[in-house]
Amino acid sequence: MNLKLDALDAHLAKKLAPLYVVHGDEHLLAIEASDKIRAAARGAGYAERDLLEGDRYFHWIRLAERGPGPRLL
Repeated sequence: MNLKLDALDAHLAKKLAPLYVVHGDEHLLAIEASDKIRAAARGAGYAERDLLEGDRYFHWIRLAERGPGPRLL
């Protein structure tokens, strides 16, 4: 599902997805979206955050090794 920043608040009010990938050309908008997701996760009781950077050396198996269940990345 692709969400624009203006639809993110309504989405987060319903439920959290197991994974969010934030991307875009506008760095400030990506930061704002990430802040909103983290705030919603904290409000839902999540206290931990895993951060995985997907650069050209990223091993996608590391993401699969995290196992099922919602996480704040």
